Amino acid sequence: MRKLVVLTVAVFVGALAALQIDHWVRRDRAPELRTTESLRGVDGFGVRPVNLESSVTAPVDFRAAVKKIMPAVVSVDSTSTGRGFFGEAVAQSSSGSGVVISSDGNIITNHHVVAGASKVRVHFSDGRSMDARIVGSDPRSDIAVLKVNGKGLPAAELGSSAALEIGEWVIAAGNPLGYENTVSVGVVSSLGRTLPTESAILVDAIQTDAAINRGNSGGALANAQGQLVGINSAIASNTGGSVGIGFAIPIDRAKRIVKDLIETGRVRYGWLGIQINPQPVLANAGDRQALSEMVGAMPPSEGLLIQRVVQGSPAARLGIQRFDVLLAIDGKKIVEAIDFQKQMVDRKPGDKVEIRYWSRGQTKTIQVTLEDLTTTTS
Repeated sequence: MRKLVVLTVAVFVGALAALQIDHWVRRDRAPELRTTESLRGVDGFGVRPVNLESSVTAPVDFRAAVKKIMPAVVSVDSTSTGRGFFGEAVAQSSSGSGVVISSDGNIITNHHVVAGASKVRVHFSDGRSMDARIVGSDPRSDIAVLKVNGKGLPAAELGSSAALEIGEWVIAAGNPLGYENTVSVGVVSSLGRTLPTESAILVDAIQTDAAINRGNSGGALANAQGQLVGINSAIASNTGGSVGIGFAIPIDRAKRIVKDLIETGRVRYGWLGIQINPQPVLANAGDRQALSEMVGAMPPSEGLLIQRVVQGSPAARLGIQRFDVLLAIDGKKIVEAIDFQKQMVDRKPGDKVEIRYWSRGQTKTIQVTLEDLTTTTS
């Protein structure tokens, strides 16, 4: 079985792609995609339950849910400047999806949909188009917020991703492969997935078998009541197309990111001040021996090697040094790089964390108060 690769599912990019697919096929243009083309990156709303068992219900269909979420789902076109074959400046375009989250025009999408864009335009399901400005964009969470000048816009009702259960129906809504206003239906396949993608780290992601393809990035994952519970972001695929393993950023996590972006234009992350070696070098006896000759003691076989400590950082002030080994954060063992990223992703400036680490033959435990990443490093 071939290894699945996690890909962000935004867009076709650039002039070459435009030549092949006519820049994301609007509804008034005939699609020209070849089928062989390889593609990658409550009751009360009219939902009628039918009793399957005494404790299990399911909707007969999803018409009410779709009518509720779709007006808030938009197509996002972004334009950036790249270099042509001879080094000349050329305009590059890409497309993805977004979701209106306030009636005055705030729209949530993925960072990778608008990264580097000099111009962004959004298209609504009722045919309107508006220019948008990027309020803020955060590569670490893969969330961006756009703003259009509008009033009374159809906004999605935010649900709770914490309330989701495996096996629950969900709807993916967006603009896959240039086909605007498209929905697909599946179930929550798994919860709490943490995995690296091409552009970010997805933490506690929602996994679904609802079909997600290029162009779905930034679009809605809704529950059977039409409430927004996630932002579609990535797929796992060995073909580049949908194989029924898609991932969405939980809306509960996205809310904090969006709040920071709207209020300050950036996300405030807690900063420790260390850079770890992402490779499991300590698992190799030869590497451990080489390190022991440098620091005068044999390091442990588990943990992550600290390869840099920023001068004046919280970690440096408390005595952590280069070639120390990070063992645990707040009692959670750190074995792989993703363990460290998962522990730090939701930390804010001022948070206190307990660090256990090995240094020159001694295992130490200290408490560190995190600082603002952007303020400290700018």
